[in-house]
Amino acid sequence: MQNKNKSRRKNRVIFLLGSLLLVAGFFLFQTADFSQGATATDQVNLSVTVAETISLDCGADVDLGTLTPGTPVSASSVCTTATNANGGYDVSVKRDDADTTMDHSADASTNITDKTAWNRTTPNAAVYASSGLAFSVFASTATKNTTWWGTGTSCHDASNLYAGFPTAYTNIMEHATYSSGSTTTSICYRVDVPATQKSGSYTGSVTYQVTSKP
Repeated sequence: MQNKNKSRRKNRVIFLLGSLLLVAGFFLFQTADFSQGATATDQVNLSVTVAETISLDCGADVDLGTLTPGTPVSASSVCTTATNANGGYDVSVKRDDADTTMDHSADASTNITDKTAWNRTTPNAAVYASSGLAFSVFASTATKNTTWWGTGTSCHDASNLYAGFPTAYTNIMEHATYSSGSTTTSICYRVDVPATQKSGSYTGSVTYQVTSKP
């Protein structure tokens, strides 16, 4: 009888051990990764080109007021440029009349003499003296070339250097870096006439242009 009980206990132990091994084997089988499938990758590069944009606003027309010969008068324009150009931009100007900038309103053959036209290759701006129509770049939030235009900081500053308007677009400001916001270039107009200048109204126009740098 005792041998039978021992045999039964032994069989139960063997059965339990067998069951545990089966359970352990089952979980090992479930967690084992028998799949080693092949893989491959392929990279896609993205590119886009942002187009350049540029705009220019030089404000309202300029009235220089009433001029008494021998006493110069001045006024200014502010040209605002907005561009996303990577390399910055240039501002250029030309007068719209090949003869002179300002003509008598009742007699086109009578005009106000222009100062010697601006030349950026051999900069020729000078301190204003005597008579004639001239301009100067007195300030810029982009780039002001003080070698060209002097160290003045306002339209009436005695440190401004002046030149006449050219007949073809010529750079007056060169900005060689990207600007995320709008920038301004401020231009002063200055004019005086001799005592013999015919009285009356004189008018004329100049055109500004901005060109982006790639």
